[in-house]
Amino acid sequence: MSLADSQQHRDLHEGNLCIRQTGTPRAKDPSSPLHYGYSGLEITILDYGLSRAEDVSTERGAPVAFDLERDLSIFTSTHAPQCKVYRQMRSFLLEGDRVHLPPERHRTPYEEGPDGPVSWREYNPYSNVLWLAYLYEYLTGNFQGEKKELARFRRTTAEFWSHLSPDAPPEVLSFPSATQVIAYAVEADWLSEAQLSGHKDSLCCSEAPDESCNESIIEACIIERDEAELRRSPRRPRPRVLY
Repeated sequence: MSLADSQQHRDLHEGNLCIRQTGTPRAKDPSSPLHYGYSGLEITILDYGLSRAEDVSTERGAPVAFDLERDLSIFTSTHAPQCKVYRQMRSFLLEGDRVHLPPERHRTPYEEGPDGPVSWREYNPYSNVLWLAYLYEYLTGNFQGEKKELARFRRTTAEFWSHLSPDAPPEVLSFPSATQVIAYAVEADWLSEAQLSGHKDSLCCSEAPDESCNESIIEACIIERDEAELRRSPRRPRPRVLY
């Protein structure tokens, strides 16, 4: 499983990432804007117990997903920081918007949302964005290197974080999917298209088959929000640039 939009891990906290050193770290090339490919680290995602995927053995890729509504304690619990993300995922299904409902609002299974009763079999790629935001905060909050390096990273990613953060102001557009998070990184030259395996299928051509893959990935793929309503939801896909 990857972070492709039809697949959602739904439990991507630090405990489900296995990191090992498989190569020698290299100093960043100062003449290159690329920020990826220097660490020599290999990261493996673990524990797909809460995930949604698709059964490729079926004609239409039948969804395979654990029904989180069977045990709402995952949404009412406050024992670990990642519990907030569980609630954010379900809050989005209930409100169709980028909100964070408190634990007491998650006590009734299969409540009605804008698209009907809550269903974890449905395609909701925004859940991947929530977990990437969690990992961003975890990594920056637990960074053990020099403070000036962290400050530089925060400055470099300030605009990126504004669109990734679930707590951004209502007028700020959010990424609708992990694909668009990666697309932003490519547009910013933080990683190259050559570093992405099958990028033409996952970033541009699959989402905009009638568009040229030579144009801006973000322009071709990012969502548009109705300016009149200042909606916080990453739904309603129509092309628009983030900037």
